[in-house]
Amino acid sequence: MLVHFHKLLLAETVLALRWPGAVGAVLLVAAAALAGLLLRPGRDELAAADARLARLDRRAAAVRSGATSPPLDAASRRTQFYGALPAQAELIQQVERIYQAAADEQLSLDRGEYTGADVAGTGLVRHRISLPIKGGYAQVQRFIAASQAAVPGLVLDSLSLQRQHIADAQVEAKVQLSLFLVTP
Repeated sequence: MLVHFHKLLLAETVLALRWPGAVGAVLLVAAAALAGLLLRPGRDELAAADARLARLDRRAAAVRSGATSPPLDAASRRTQFYGALPAQAELIQQVERIYQAAADEQLSLDRGEYTGADVAGTGLVRHRISLPIKGGYAQVQRFIAASQAAVPGLVLDSLSLQRQHIADAQVEAKVQLSLFLVTP
């Protein structure tokens, strides 16, 4: 049942409370508003935690039923990662794939610089490849994407682009790549 207060009745009630009652009423409204503001982030976090728990419960049920395989342990993930990388003996073939990606984009490759070093304690060798390239911006972008798709373990370290004149269609790019290979 909804109770309607007339304005006159409300005004008389507030006047009967006098100033301590009015201050109390204002403090009560402020406390309710503050509680609502402070509890809202907690409710949002609780809802997110409930959603995460529901996802984890569904995944656990799928693992128990055999529909999904259990997550890999750290040693299995490491073995899988190393298995996806090329071996040190395949260095020349991997570099040829990079050059083929440049040729497919009709890019002009100047003399590149190569350095290799063991990554301590990992069983990996990191070959840094620095390639000065001349061509269109889109060609350079496609070259990088194609190289990374063709060569497992290839990452882009840095890319710098420069144009001699603003109207030039060609850019001079310096592409720095790292190729990670597994040592025997």
